[in-house]
Amino acid sequence: MRDTLRLLMMSVNLSGYGASNGFLGFFEKGTRYEPGMEESAVDFFMRYFRNDLEYFVIASSVHANSDEVGHYGDAADDQRDGDLIKGLVQSGLVRQFSYKKRFGRDPSSQQYAESVKTEWGNITLTKVDDFLIESVRSLLVAKMVVYGLYGHCFIMSPDLQLAFYPHDDFGFGVIGLGDNANVQVAHDFLAQANQLPGMHSIIRMPPTN
Repeated sequence: MRDTLRLLMMSVNLSGYGASNGFLGFFEKGTRYEPGMEESAVDFFMRYFRNDLEYFVIASSVHANSDEVGHYGDAADDQRDGDLIKGLVQSGLVRQFSYKKRFGRDPSSQQYAESVKTEWGNITLTKVDDFLIESVRSLLVAKMVVYGLYGHCFIMSPDLQLAFYPHDDFGFGVIGLGDNANVQVAHDFLAQANQLPGMHSIIRMPPTN
């Protein structure tokens, strides 16, 4: 697991995933948002890798800021967000705390910014198989939609040497890890995602040495 985390940290530009050397593309909504797009994207991912998910690893620093979760302002969204976070905290997949209590009340201070950056960079690895598959699904959905949820979240295949990440345009990006990433699987995944209703894929070729 330590080697897997090291490979991730060497391969991914945490400041901008698309700037990673092994960035292979992404899919996102290609039309106006329709309710359920996030679930559709996650369910596609889960179906596509259903025979291999037990061997996947979650690399995550995801945490919920309790000052914000449930305070977006839309009653239905706030109820959904609260329910998702409650379940994820209970499962152990997400930590929840108050930014104000942990980092102080001045977001413009250097100390606050450095503390938040450290928290985001505190990435730990767990096996997908250690959690109920419904909880993993909820984590991926939450990362796309929940207001007040922060941190990095990758779901990785050590065998394929690929890292997938959910993003807030209701899809997944893919980054190859190291020199032996299975580019064909990544591109096939994105090509099929491009066939989903309302979705659009961008496919990138890996750099040639």
